Parts: sequence; C-alpha cells; structure tokens
Amino acid sequence: MKEISEVVKLTLTNLSHHNIEATPENYEKEFFSIVEKNNIHFKEIDEFHKLINNLSYNDKKSLNSVSYREISKLLSSRVKNEDLKYFLKHLSYFMLPSLSSQIKDEINIICTELSNSPENLINVNIIRKLRKITNMRINEDKKIFNEKNSDLKKLMSFLSTFLKNRIEKNIITLDEVDNIKHEINSLKLVTSSDEDLRKLYEKFSLVVEEFSDVVNKNNEEIIKSKKESDRLYSQIEKLKHSLSMAQEEKSIDFLTKTLTRRAYNDVVEKIEKEYKAFDSTYALVFIDIDHFKKINDTYGHDCGDSVLATFGSILKKITRDEDIIARFGGEEFICLIHYKNLSDIKNYLIRMKNIIENNKFLYKDIKLSIKFSAGAALRENYESYEETLKSADILLYNAKELGRNKIILDNDEVIQ
Repeated sequence: MKEISEVVKLTLTNLSHHNIEATPENYEKEFFSIVEKNNIHFKEIDEFHKLINNLSYNDKKSLNSVSYREISKLLSSRVKNEDLKYFLKHLSYFMLPSLSSQIKDEINIICTELSNSPENLINVNIIRKLRKITNMRINEDKKIFNEKNSDLKKLMSFLSTFLKNRIEKNIITLDEVDNIKHEINSLKLVTSSDEDLRKLYEKFSLVVEEFSDVVNKNNEEIIKSKKESDRLYSQIEKLKHSLSMAQEEKSIDFLTKTLTRRAYNDVVEKIEKEYKAFDSTYALVFIDIDHFKKINDTYGHDCGDSVLATFGSILKKITRDEDIIARFGGEEFICLIHYKNLSDIKNYLIRMKNIIENNKFLYKDIKLSIKFSAGAALRENYESYEETLKSADILLYNAKELGRNKIILDNDEVIQ
C-alpha cells in the first residue's frame, strides 16, 4: 500500500512538473508509465498485464498508450454497434436492485442514453453516473434488507418475551392463542415483509396451539421440574460465589488489595502476547518504600501493614483499569503501565511521587511521611520481558544507591 501511495505522489509531481493537467486520462498514462519503468507489482497491475498479454500483436501495436481507456476503446471497436445497442437495451434489467425498485427510472434513463449512443460507454461522466446509480442500488437493497431484519427482530423479541413469561408462570390456556395471534397482527411491519412473515406466522400459531395443549396436560410436571430447577440453580449460584471468592483470594493480596505476584505473572503472559502481536507499548515501574524496616522497628508491624495498605490503595487510585498494580514482595510493588509516548509515563510517575510525598500516612495518632525509590523501563527498549524487568530492578537499585527518594528512567532521566 505504501508503494502505491508513492506512485500516486510521483504521478502528480511529474504531471505538475511538465505542466500537464491531471485529467483521468493524463493521470492514467503517467501512472502506468511509472509502474512500468520501476517494475512495480501489485494485484491490479498483474491483472492488467494479463489483459495486455491476451491482446494480439496488432492490437498492442495499435494502442496509443498502455491504459484502461485505450484498451476499452479497442475492445469496444470489436463489437458491432447494433449488438452493443441490443445489449444496452437490456442493461437496465441487470442493474435493477434485487430487493427494491425505487431507482428504476434513473436506471432506465441512463440505459436508454447508452443504447442510443454506445460510444458513451467509456465517457467519464457516464461512468460516474453509473457508479452513482450502482451505489444507490446497493443502498436501496441495504435499506430493504435492514427493514426486513428489523421486522424479524421485532417478531423474535415478541416470541422470546412470550415464551419466557409463559414458562415462568407455568400457565398457558387455549384462550391465549387468539391473544397471541392478535399481538402478532398488531406488530407494525413494513409492507415488504408481509408475505415473508405470513408463512412464519401461520407456523408459529400452529406451534403455539400445540405447545398450549402440551403445557396444559403436563402443568403439574412442569411445576415440579421448575422447583427442582430452582433448587439446583440456587446451589449452583452458591458454588459460583464460593469459587469466585476463592479465586479472588488467590489473585488479590489480602493487605494491599493489589494483585499477588502469581496473579501478576499470569496477566503479564497475556500482555506480552499482545505486545508481540500488536506492537502495544508498556513500561515496568519497580517501586520500593524507603526505610520500611525502620517503620516496622519503630512503630511495629501493624503500623507497617497500615502503610502498605495505604500505599497500595494510592497506587490503585491513580492507575487506570487497563494497567496493572501488584505487590511483588514485602514492601516492593510493580506497575505495568501502557502508554502512547514517553511523556505519558513521566506524567504518571511525577503524579505518583507528588501524591505520596504530599500526604501523611495515618496510623492511630501517628502521622508518617513516606518516600519511595523506583526504576522505570520501557518494554520497547529490550529484547524480552525478562530483560525489561531486570533493567527496572537495576534502576531501582541505582535509585537507592544514589540516596533514595527518586525515580530513574532507562534513558538516565531522574525524577526527584
């Protein structure tokens, strides 16, 4: 596609350079000239060469230029004018929409014009008219099809509601059959659907009558089955809830409410596949709370747990749903952030740092100022996910070695 775009640009440039008007004929000649000189191949050009190769030597020699227009003139000259007129008289039949006749007059007018003057078959304005009418023809068919489809949806919606209500109530009488027929007849259907739906309506009415007889004869059995079904459904819902809770406990860290390391690794596998398939971009941010051991030693592990829970809550609040936050271990967290450009990542990191630094972490009557160090690595800069993770870990280590309370990116930029 890129090669075609370059040919188009070069064609227009050459025409402008030689002060030649960019008419369809001039454009086509220049376009094919460039394609031939540069030995460019794509589907349409290959098909065109097949068409050229089928011409005789004399036919090729008689062409003023290699273009669809010249070939059309050549092929048109082979057909007898009377034969062409005969074909064009019947052209309107082939052009009529399959589902509608709204544009019949427009089709007849242009077909009559062509049958009177067959030479206009390759006229640019006539071709444009034919394209316009063809589009109208397609749109008319689509319109009728959509109307029929809409009617079918109305009918199916009615059937679905009817059956659901009757089955839930476990009651249906023969008197209701007439009501059902009345409801079907009252549906506002377009005229074109009447014949199509009449047979469907008759079949459905017969089915409803048979269904009514069966339900009346087996009403008690149905009620019994429904009770059993409700009981089983209740048991299934309880099992589903228990399974969901167990799954959540396995995936969510109980303290920080972020993903566990195991759940994070499962999600990363899917994201890495997306990265390789669609070139999606993401960054890994490795975070470690500064002097966390000192907090535990000074105020106790309950206070440390409170700091971890609050820290995880802040990370979740400032991070989008499509990104990932996980507790990697101890006081370490990892963020997987999708981005469009480097400024997205920088803005995210700056916002994170400002919020953590400008808020006090409260435990009972103790107010703590929390700081952290981090390393950020962009996936696109590495051969694998593992290399990206390793780089983020090294950058985090460097941030700690350089005095903590800073974020280092893999372009050596430091946020502090």
